[in-house]
Amino acid sequence: MKKPIFFAFQVRTLTLAVLAFLSVFTTSCGTEDENAPAQPKTIADYIVESNDFTILEAAIRQAGQLDAFKNPNLTFFAPNDAAFQASGITDATALANLPQEQLTAILQYHVLKAAVASSGFPIENNKPVQTSLTLNNQPMVLYITNGSAGLFVNGSKVVTPDIQVANGVIHVIDHLLSPPPPTTGGGTLVGVVAADTSLSLLGTAALRVAAENPALAGVLTGTDAYTAFAPTNSAFRALNLSTPDTINKIPVSTLATLLANHVVPGRLYSNDLKTGELAAFSTGKLLLQADSTVITVKSSGIASPAIVTRANLTATNGVVHKIDKVLL
Repeated sequence: MKKPIFFAFQVRTLTLAVLAFLSVFTTSCGTEDENAPAQPKTIADYIVESNDFTILEAAIRQAGQLDAFKNPNLTFFAPNDAAFQASGITDATALANLPQEQLTAILQYHVLKAAVASSGFPIENNKPVQTSLTLNNQPMVLYITNGSAGLFVNGSKVVTPDIQVANGVIHVIDHLLSPPPPTTGGGTLVGVVAADTSLSLLGTAALRVAAENPALAGVLTGTDAYTAFAPTNSAFRALNLSTPDTINKIPVSTLATLLANHVVPGRLYSNDLKTGELAAFSTGKLLLQADSTVITVKSSGIASPAIVTRANLTATNGVVHKIDKVLL
């Protein structure tokens, strides 16, 4: 009679052991699940979940482009909130008046259709790299500089490179990038000026000169790269040139000389502007002073230098920097 009792005891002991093992195994699996790394997120997920990109998230949603940032194999030069604010967009409400088409173009200009780590960009100055944006059926490019000072995109510095996500890589930049505008001038220097209402008086002067001066017209609307220091309307008003009518009363030859004093050869973004002299298209000299926060430019005809108030407005044939004085 003892054998069945002993057998039952053995069965009970074995059952308890199995249950204990299963309990430990289940607890262990639960712990592993809790400690397991989160699944990789897309660019869209990363932007939405981060507190540093609230304005960018609003822009993406307003443009209806959230799903586009879930597509595979992308590089995104992502402006954080500080980058928007440095570019004059203080919060998401400032986006309200931007047409969806314009906002979409701006976002597309920040995207490459390939996942490229910072080390994948060659050590080169202003290397053209095709973006996902097209203008007038032509692909628009970014100009990337990689060197000892860091990685720059159209003069904007990459402050946090190589954030790996499920569908590519994010490089955080310190300013919003401005694509060439699809307006008069086809995205050229003239087009950039024409698209900016604060440069309307300069635009009046440029269009008048371009109509009668083939050499300067070729600079402003051609294919060779130039950099233009663009006086704002307030800069012209300081010289009592406050209306298009006053601009049009100036002899064309005088206007041509004046405008030529604001243009230098080459595509020079803010990171390319170094303290020293630049040769203007007028054959005059401009004295440049540049540090990490302020860039100034002085011609021989003004007592104190002009300050660059907005840098790195990209044109198909160069770059525009807005300044607060006319270079005489």
